[in-house]
Amino acid sequence: MPREHSEAPRPLGYVQAVPDPTPAPAVRWARRDLLRVGLALPVLAGCSASPAVAPLPGTSPGSASGAATPPAPASASPAPAPRVPPAAVAEQALSARAAAILAGPHRTDLGTGTRRLLTFLRDAHADHAVALAGDDPTTRPTTAAPSPTAARPDLGRQSLAASLDHLARQESTQAANQRRAAVAATGLEALLTGSLAVAAETYAAALGAKDPPGVSGPKRRRAAPLLTDVAAAQQLVEQLHAVVYGYQLAVGRLRYTSAARRRAVGELAATRRLLDTQIAFLLSRRADVPAAEPAYVPDPPTRSAGDATRLVRAMQSRLEPFVGLTLAAAGSTASRTAALTLLRSTSRTARTWGAPLQTWPGWPD
Repeated sequence: MPREHSEAPRPLGYVQAVPDPTPAPAVRWARRDLLRVGLALPVLAGCSASPAVAPLPGTSPGSASGAATPPAPASASPAPAPRVPPAAVAEQALSARAAAILAGPHRTDLGTGTRRLLTFLRDAHADHAVALAGDDPTTRPTTAAPSPTAARPDLGRQSLAASLDHLARQESTQAANQRRAAVAATGLEALLTGSLAVAAETYAAALGAKDPPGVSGPKRRRAAPLLTDVAAAQQLVEQLHAVVYGYQLAVGRLRYTSAARRRAVGELAATRRLLDTQIAFLLSRRADVPAAEPAYVPDPPTRSAGDATRLVRAMQSRLEPFVGLTLAAAGSTASRTAALTLLRSTSRTARTWGAPLQTWPGWPD
């Protein structure tokens, strides 16, 4: 029976669970919830994180806890107009370019998948821009003043392929800029910029794909808890135990000679190495190491290759927010770089198995 820990969220998910008599903090995710997205593996914990509230043991107050802004002192001269951050301007420019392609001279040549992708990119980048222009971007506000604006580019002389390629290159540039910002930032700001980097990277890849991937719909926004590096690692270990179990289950259902099975076997080995690394870190800090559950029960049951694919896709998608917590908790440039690299690879793996594009990768939405 998984036991709730007071420091942080829990892993992927049980189908049947006996409630713990000890009330769990609202900020923690249940281990059984993570896996439930694809199966009911008690080992995979879910991304159903509750909004962060007061700091708990193992946590610290982050910028997501909106503190009231003190009133500005009276002044005879009017206050200068707020400055829109360059990152917000860049995001709005990406939104404007996607909108220009949607409405441009080659709009009738757009396939259904490409049109859906461009519509998603237009809206996702506009959402990013508004959040970045807010008083506290780490809360990802949905309104901001002043709102970022960008002129719609003229695509009259560009072919559709050239327009899409130009947008993909801009996405890659934005991803590189935000990766540098994430490594230099701390706390929830590191998660914010890291999420933007991973988003732009996945968008660039999607624009270059032969078959555009699916896209996620609107989600209720949740605040991310700011944990200590030890608490974040413990949460990740709990999830990785579940992921290892889930991969073992999936490998047994995939056709022996299939590329999907070979990929799953390689990812299982990589997950075990990552689990060993996280356990070694906890031992070096003399912290408790969460143990694997005796068994995990997927829901629905994994009986076919299709079920196995859906299980892996769900596990990797639900793992992203736990990796995001380690990025926010990282206390050094080296650890942030490692956490960001892990978030990028987790997101790529999820997309490889068919997971849709996300507006905010790594957040517990």
